[in-house]
Amino acid sequence: MNYHIKASSISNQDAVVHIKESHIDFGITSKSAETLPNPAELFLGSFASCILKNVERFSGMMKFAYSKATIEVSATRLENPPRMEISFTI
Repeated sequence: MNYHIKASSISNQDAVVHIKESHIDFGITSKSAETLPNPAELFLGSFASCILKNVERFSGMMKFAYSKATIEVSATRLENPPRMEISFTI
């Protein structure tokens, strides 16, 4: 399966990711640090979305029912080498 997204930004302004018919604003400036998700938060949100998608998919394949699935993802940005240390609870 192939995927395609488009993202754009204007100098000294925030950015947007264009995926299908969705437009997701995200912050890349200090002005929006408290109001818009930053790129790391979008990454962690994508990770959580993948896990929840698999819960849905495997519930049908493995014939189990669920009424709700929740995931909490935490991460710490480390510098040398640059990386994210991620932990999650389902």
